[in-house]
Amino acid sequence: MDEISSKLATTSLSTGKRLLYIDILNFSASFFPVNEHWSFRKARWQVVDFVRFAKNANYDIKVFIDASIESEEAINKWKKRRETEVRNGERRFPQAMNTLLGDLFKRCGVEVCYSTEADNDDTLASHAHHDGASVLSRDRDFLRYKGRRYDIFLDFYVNKNKLVLNPRKDMHCTATKRDIITPAPAYTNSDPGIVTLSRHFYYRGTPSPLTHHFTNTHIVVRPLRQAYYSHLGLESSILETFPLLDGEVRWDEALVPPDSCMKDLLGEPKKAYEYFFKDMKRPQGVSDKEWSNHVYATYAVVFELCGLYMGVPLFDLLVAHAVHP
Repeated sequence: MDEISSKLATTSLSTGKRLLYIDILNFSASFFPVNEHWSFRKARWQVVDFVRFAKNANYDIKVFIDASIESEEAINKWKKRRETEVRNGERRFPQAMNTLLGDLFKRCGVEVCYSTEADNDDTLASHAHHDGASVLSRDRDFLRYKGRRYDIFLDFYVNKNKLVLNPRKDMHCTATKRDIITPAPAYTNSDPGIVTLSRHFYYRGTPSPLTHHFTNTHIVVRPLRQAYYSHLGLESSILETFPLLDGEVRWDEALVPPDSCMKDLLGEPKKAYEYFFKDMKRPQGVSDKEWSNHVYATYAVVFELCGLYMGVPLFDLLVAHAVHP
């Protein structure tokens, strides 16, 4: 933790602090401007300011990030959104944004809660209910819990260097009602990595807006991921699923066995990147923004795996080794 983050993390609150639990991915655009994939340095300062403004307003915050295995229905909805991105040549937010947000809030001394045992909404709602915290989320599903004992805030703004919350006024809920989970579901404070590996599958979208020019970059770095599977001690093959564009969007599926062949590269992020992408060339007709975001994506898919292996935050690897085109 650097000096600025350390000072921020140790800033004492005055009496009367209020617990605020945040569904942080709801506010991704507040930290990562849409389509600016190299904005992780800007995002760091956005997070630093957000935490400072919260402390100034006497809020003691926790952020919650979904790390649970989604239902089949949720996966199907997610797939449709990813298909639209591939078809339209889009990628709104940077690859591994969830990981980066977790890293950045931890740097500021904020507790980051990865919901692994239950759905993130269920986890956050239960902990807020039992701890007497308020909830900051744009998700209407927080209205669905019966007997809830938490206030819901829809958004925030800053006034005189203090965080000000906008309460949710529309309390209409169409979702099926649920009971608050008791006891509250467990979470972990460490990024759990690729949670679906416990069920022997791995699915992601496309990290880049240029899937129609290149293949999915997750497929390019597959040998590095196989080395990571081997490092984890996995013995069975993993069903990997990624979208491609062959006239129409299709989902490529492959059974991928662990393989330690490239294990040494997991500890050498710069060498790993050069191995996979040193000969990459910019296609004609590609805009500066598209090319910039594609280059970011290539760094992110490599450094995400290296970071998991090395126990080093993705943010640190990007700052140390990624070169903006």
